[in-house]
Amino acid sequence: MRVEERKLGRIFQLVFDEGDDFFGELNRFVKEKNIRAGSVFVFGALNKTDMIAGFRSMECYDIDRRHLGDRRELLGLGNITWPEKPPTALGDVTWSEPQPYIHIHMALSGGPGKTEEVLVGHLSGGQVQGILTDIYEFV
Repeated sequence: MRVEERKLGRIFQLVFDEGDDFFGELNRFVKEKNIRAGSVFVFGALNKTDMIAGFRSMECYDIDRRHLGDRRELLGLGNITWPEKPPTALGDVTWSEPQPYIHIHMALSGGPGKTEEVLVGHLSGGQVQGILTDIYEFV
């Protein structure tokens, strides 16, 4: 186990508007404020969702990507890092320098008429219906 003691820095609350590109806006904000490490809490709903639902096999690199085109509620918890190289989950991406990586695990409701369905996985994109996000920066 590795341990790193951190202190709480700034706290931000972001309110996303309908139609916003969730990760586009969130990444822009994290870069603008130079948030190098932190926790992210997400509450709200998406009109369209891109997610990684899990692995197809025990190899753990053959992920199941899904696009959902209907309104879904979500609850997410994640972290902010600035890795040297893009994580495998981002797909075929290259960086010339470290970039913010906002890694969010989520629970997602079923779509309209599918109230018994709940999906869990990684949020990889989405168009906002209405979302409130809290960021707790660590310094």
